[in-house]
Amino acid sequence: MNRVLFVIALLSFTLSSCEPDDNHPNISIPPIPSIIKGPFHVEGPNIINNGMPFTLNGANTMQTFGLADPLLMKEWNLKIVREFIGNVGEQPIDGYPILGSDNKWYHSLQRIVDQNRSQNIITILCPFGWVNSNGEQILLAGLNPSEQSFYIAYKAKMKEIAEHFKDQTDVWIQVWNEPYHWNNENGYTHERWLRDMSEMVDNLRWVNGFHNLIIVPGNEMGQSESAILSHGKKLTEKRFNIAFDLHAYEKWLVNTNEDQLKERLASIKSNNIPFIFGEVGVQNVGDVMEVNHFLNAAKSYGVPVLGWLWVQNSQYNNALLNEQGEPNSSPSNNHWGEVYKNFLR
Repeated sequence: MNRVLFVIALLSFTLSSCEPDDNHPNISIPPIPSIIKGPFHVEGPNIINNGMPFTLNGANTMQTFGLADPLLMKEWNLKIVREFIGNVGEQPIDGYPILGSDNKWYHSLQRIVDQNRSQNIITILCPFGWVNSNGEQILLAGLNPSEQSFYIAYKAKMKEIAEHFKDQTDVWIQVWNEPYHWNNENGYTHERWLRDMSEMVDNLRWVNGFHNLIIVPGNEMGQSESAILSHGKKLTEKRFNIAFDLHAYEKWLVNTNEDQLKERLASIKSNNIPFIFGEVGVQNVGDVMEVNHFLNAAKSYGVPVLGWLWVQNSQYNNALLNEQGEPNSSPSNNHWGEVYKNFLR
């Protein structure tokens, strides 16, 4: 079962005056504060914690549907999790679980963050889907963000999330999951990427006091760094605490070797670009893939990696755990659970 189908099945889901944006002169961008809160900052190609570059690896989780075992996360040495938000509009930010219009129960983001924080785990809050008034879920992957009918409501809810977590700097917010066509079709251009990403970043930064890291995805459903290389500096030059997110599936894993991947990573690093791999897994839309060469290359360059996916399901090749909470490891998934647990050590 490919990754998108699995998700569908699982869900069935006051500062100084500002400067104009050179790319869009009629739009103002939030000013950069003189003092940036919290221990986490972006400097050059590095994410900084208390003044020192650091690398942190972890996994993607689905705790909005039910909290995971924090002790098991500690045992695996997870340092960061990227939290799947499949119903952005109705997702509770704080308080008790709610029953969404899609007839699913959702735990609050604050409760998830609190549990992660108890294990010194950083949380990336990442929107994956929107549920419409008929209770039907629309997955964000592959879409052009600003063309969606729910885009205005989406930005408003993301701003609410930023307002709530602005004093919790161990909570980072990603603006969108895997935008745009996987092969740059459906009207995609790098200029569209820059326009959409700038608008979604500024939407969060207009929240007074929100200094948390913002995570911005690449193009081609997150697998390509080409937009980041060509337009990333235009996005970051008057903005702060932005890191980029790439996803390692076919376009990184298939017909590549470790040396090739190291060259690719070196090229991104040499452009002074801070980035993480928000997802890597052994299967996406085709056969199970080899992943060891990628993990070796990422480790050698100190690039943060988050595995897909922290669920207990031995029938799903990308699941890191089986039903007993042990690594989901067999020849059919290239021993993914065991491989990734060893990587995290």
